[in-house]
Amino acid sequence: MTAPIRKIALSFDGVREIDHHGRAAFRTKARIFAVIRPDGLWLYLPPERKDFLFAADPAVFVKYMWGKTAEILVQTDKIASQELRALLTEAFQAASSKKRVSLKANR
Repeated sequence: MTAPIRKIALSFDGVREIDHHGRAAFRTKARIFAVIRPDGLWLYLPPERKDFLFAADPAVFVKYMWGKTAEILVQTDKIASQELRALLTEAFQAASSKKRVSLKANR
């Protein structure tokens, strides 16, 4: 499902594809919002949204810990293309938000 992810991610304004430790990643000017990994699609989402997705379907939205932070890996072969687009859009918007960036910087 790499081609659809790439097509959707690169359709967003100002997004570019970069190499992130040997993996395709997509970034805004501010940050990376999606990384295609062998074990799933990592997305930059707010903690409360990730918690909702983990509870909704843990087989599709896999939780893994990065230090003390719960991160999400989406099993893209188990979701519809419309849901993939919606999740990538949400991650792009979260990564593009100046408010979110400034909140993170003040921690």
